[in-house]
Amino acid sequence: MSVALVLAGHGSHISPNTAGIVWRYVDMLRARGIADEITACFWKEKPSFRQVFNTLSSETVVVVPVFTAQGYFTQTVIPIEMGLSGKETQIDGKRVLYTPTLGEHHYLETIIYKRVHDVLQAEQITPEDTTVAIIGHGTRRNRKSRDATIHQANQLRQHNLVSTVVDVYLDDDPDIPTIYQTTSTENIIAVPFFLAEGSHVTIDVPKALGIEYGDFPASVQGRSVFYTPPVGTDDAICDVILELANDTSIDFSPSISTGDALFGFPQSGYTTFKNALTQHVHGFELGQLYISPNRVSHIADQDVETREVALSEIRAQMRENPFRPLPTSDDLPRGWHVSIQSSEMAFAVVETIYPGLLADWALSPKTEVALDSLEAIGKRQTGMFENIHKLPQTAVLDTVATVCQRCICQPSWLNGHQADNPKIRCSTPCNIWLATAKAKGE
Repeated sequence: MSVALVLAGHGSHISPNTAGIVWRYVDMLRARGIADEITACFWKEKPSFRQVFNTLSSETVVVVPVFTAQGYFTQTVIPIEMGLSGKETQIDGKRVLYTPTLGEHHYLETIIYKRVHDVLQAEQITPEDTTVAIIGHGTRRNRKSRDATIHQANQLRQHNLVSTVVDVYLDDDPDIPTIYQTTSTENIIAVPFFLAEGSHVTIDVPKALGIEYGDFPASVQGRSVFYTPPVGTDDAICDVILELANDTSIDFSPSISTGDALFGFPQSGYTTFKNALTQHVHGFELGQLYISPNRVSHIADQDVETREVALSEIRAQMRENPFRPLPTSDDLPRGWHVSIQSSEMAFAVVETIYPGLLADWALSPKTEVALDSLEAIGKRQTGMFENIHKLPQTAVLDTVATVCQRCICQPSWLNGHQADNPKIRCSTPCNIWLATAKAKGE
């Protein structure tokens, strides 16, 4: 039985770190060799929740939501977008198992305790004159999203490390600034109960605290504020993911030598890709890539001397500087190449640059593809994209012109299948398209 592990995260249009930490976990788990296929999917980036199953060939898929709490995304958005009906769902012949969130695992308590203990020791501050504020995201759309943060605050209180422990929220009550009204200690240790140093941790929470990110300690209203790293940057989070996955009774024991960088990539589309590499001995184009049996580069650099980069460097090279939240946008950086020793390595390079794309690319032009209309999206959504199908047609077409024209994929979801179009078919509008269209329609 083949098994896949999928990490479902939030992603971001602003910061590379939100999805970046999830991809880091993916890379670490692939190196451990614990499943046949290991990948990630996101709300705001690609692959999307909606499409990730298409990239996998495994019969059994375990989905671990990389969130700190059960709430709106884990209980509403992910199940709707993925088509999940509970802890176990049959989807297109795949057995899909859905686990609890990372934030519900007892190890998070250890990380928070260590964050607080480290500040107390390093800064030599008095515990009796110190408050710990555990900062959750929260949402008024689902009050249960507060439960994990409340639990963590209760657990920390039992250790009697400091005089006061409070829970506050970025998007719920009590909000973050209330710390300064409801507590009176000289010192405040603020622990962001988030999984990555994304825009919430580096911008939104510091702003609500009245501090500059990186200013440690900061002075606010005559009090010293010590802002810790988020809880999800600990490498042991991979062990938490594995424990959650193993709790489904699926065996995720290592099966290969640790450190194999080519193991665990999604396999949908691999056979077609391998055949193309064999047939096109001088190379072929895929999006903005030129792929030959011994090299992958930007199409404009196929005959140019460029800097060689390793497979491990590719994601940072293509995604992070500058941040490209849409990997299929037509602004792929130039000036690099990857030397190839096998079709597996070439496939891994392309999958890293264009995550999830090869499954769509490998489809025959005559293959029928289920298209996700704006009407279907608007009717299944309960959040910001509810009624997206009611946008004025001018906003729809304007967004297609500004977003889709700068993408290597064609918006088949808009006008159906276009067999004569050389671009790769896109069966559903991406989150960037939806957010842009919504802003234009307001």
